[in-house]
Amino acid sequence: MTAAEFLEARGKPHEARRISEVEAESAVGRVPEELRQFWMQHGVGYYANRNYWLCTPAHFEGFLRQILANVPELNADDLAAFGYSSLGAVNLWHKTGRHFTFSLDVALLMDLTSRSRTDPPPHDLEEIYRAAGVDMPENAVELFLEARSAPEDIWSILLAATSTDSYKAIYDDSGKALTPQLRRRFGELSQNEIYFRDRNAGENTADHYQKLNISEAVSCVPDEIYYSFAVEVGGQQQIVSQTIPADSVR
Repeated sequence: MTAAEFLEARGKPHEARRISEVEAESAVGRVPEELRQFWMQHGVGYYANRNYWLCTPAHFEGFLRQILANVPELNADDLAAFGYSSLGAVNLWHKTGRHFTFSLDVALLMDLTSRSRTDPPPHDLEEIYRAAGVDMPENAVELFLEARSAPEDIWSILLAATSTDSYKAIYDDSGKALTPQLRRRFGELSQNEIYFRDRNAGENTADHYQKLNISEAVSCVPDEIYYSFAVEVGGQQQIVSQTIPADSVR
């Protein structure tokens, strides 16, 4: 996907803020150049009814450098924030073209690229081809495995993240749509604000959230980092989780 295709599908960011020359320069080599040019031309603002906000790497840089300092085999300076959701899920781009997310409320760092690149071939691969009206080639499994290693596409990531429908499908523990409740209870979000869930809350319901500035939210991040990534063992995907105590990162 290209920037032009994203722009055609989603339009320009709303309430866009022009980025400074310093912000633009600091993003060189840290995100795809096409995205940097998009920021310079259109600024950063919101999509999906204020549920997703574009941002430059500078927005979370100091916090990420500190909180992720001792994550094994990962240099925090290689990660750059490029957007965040109304619930505090920050999208991160690794300079090697990998996609991570960091959830502020639970301090969960997820390597999403490792998951897509270790997905086993689906058991119903032939049915998938049949449903598409296409004959399954003899090397269908090899084609699937080859496709897993395709580079991440930041515009496809943003297209999914800015989908209004995806936020309608987030439910609380009672089965009710969560984001409309939060909007009614706390009002609409402005730039640099999120709905932040109380980490000590037993249930995921609207009354356990509050509206916070990003600076307030990062100060409330839990005392441990949870790092989740996937590896392939014997042709099967295994999810690995590591816990990093706060005294090793802050």
